[in-house]
Amino acid sequence: MLHHLFKVSALLLITQFVFAQSLDPTICIDRLEEAKRSYRAGLLSEVKDKIEDCLSENPRVFSREKMIEGYKLLTESFLFGNDIAEGSIAYENLLRFNPLFEADSTNPDNSYDLIYLSRTYRTKPLISVYANLGTNYTMVQVLQNYNSDNNNRPAQNYKQITLGYNTALGVEIPVWRDFTVAVEGNFSMRSYLFSDTMFLSSNLLNPRQAEYQYSLLKFNERQFYIDIPVMVRYEYYMKKYKKIIPYAYAGVAPNFLLSSSLVNINRSTSRETLGGGAVVGGEVSIPIAGSSLTAYGEDNGVEAMSLRNYVNVSGIIGIGSKFRIGRDFLVVEARYNRMLLNSVNLDNRYSNRELVYQFGHVDNDFRIDNFSLSVGFEKSFYKPRKKAKYNPNLVDNRLSQLLKREKNNAKRTTDAELKRELNSFIRDLERDKPGILEDVRRGRASSNVIREAAKEADKIKGR
Repeated sequence: MLHHLFKVSALLLITQFVFAQSLDPTICIDRLEEAKRSYRAGLLSEVKDKIEDCLSENPRVFSREKMIEGYKLLTESFLFGNDIAEGSIAYENLLRFNPLFEADSTNPDNSYDLIYLSRTYRTKPLISVYANLGTNYTMVQVLQNYNSDNNNRPAQNYKQITLGYNTALGVEIPVWRDFTVAVEGNFSMRSYLFSDTMFLSSNLLNPRQAEYQYSLLKFNERQFYIDIPVMVRYEYYMKKYKKIIPYAYAGVAPNFLLSSSLVNINRSTSRETLGGGAVVGGEVSIPIAGSSLTAYGEDNGVEAMSLRNYVNVSGIIGIGSKFRIGRDFLVVEARYNRMLLNSVNLDNRYSNRELVYQFGHVDNDFRIDNFSLSVGFEKSFYKPRKKAKYNPNLVDNRLSQLLKREKNNAKRTTDAELKRELNSFIRDLERDKPGILEDVRRGRASSNVIREAAKEADKIKGR
């Protein structure tokens, strides 16, 4: 009994040793070279036998490059032997290691069968996630002027340049051809600078031809938003520069205001004949929207109310480019965001007494336009899948529908010549159908053959 047990154990150890030796990386590389020689000699069955074990043990013996090379050779051998099903399986395994692989028609090492099969698979990501960071510039569009001074002669300035920042997380999904849908969560600080002047009325000391500015108001409004854009993108795939994908997009976004404050607000008065030179505010910061309003105004019993609407809607357009880094992308993007609604809460325009009476400021009705420039990284996830137009089942069903329709037309017509031509068309299509489906599987034909066949039938009926 012990003697037999020893024999079995020794046999297992020897088998494991031999198996381990057979999957040594150096031996597998030699096998791959042997398989190439077998393929060139037309010994197709030997290709699979020599490299199948090495490919199945890929983490131990082959690098990614060798896996791609091995599965490409295996695909070629199956296609050359007219085994399209096994060739497709081998090609899908190749795409697991390089989902962006496309058989280049200018490479003499690629067979026509491989080039055609390659065209039947999608190389675009199944889904992508991205993050970006950037800066933005806000412009204010005044809808209606309000003022604590002379409203017939406003001297307001919104055009001074100040920058904010933005960051985003998003998901992008291909939907049709070169179009994708992107949904994004965007956090941004949008800021603008404002200045306004008051003037002395015209009198003996200040004639109209020599008006004097006597008071200057300045502040910086900082708004913190969360936007949720939904965008449709069109990506342009260049044949020559495949590592660069420019794109353009448009969309809409609800905009949710988290908080807003007037920062560094001050009004300074210039000295005139009868005194002056006062400065009000200095480095004062006044919250005008958000949760911090709950503490404001408690000293005098006045309830603090938001001067801004918390919800807006914006239209978005943008352009960008993706720069391929392996399977993923570096993304550079420029965006224009136009808010469509008034930012000011009309009911609360005069509610902040400090702004109205101490600083002499009343909000205009305005909306916000915003330009942003951002840089980000996009991580893509791939799954090998056939393009719909190369799906033989789809083509088979649609050809069957076309044949059924034309058979009914042939039965209903009383024109003998038309009946004869339609029946001839039906017989030819039924005869060619298996070959058409085979060409679709190989990538030599697509669902376009259905449209061509339908045109031919319409041409016969139109004679």
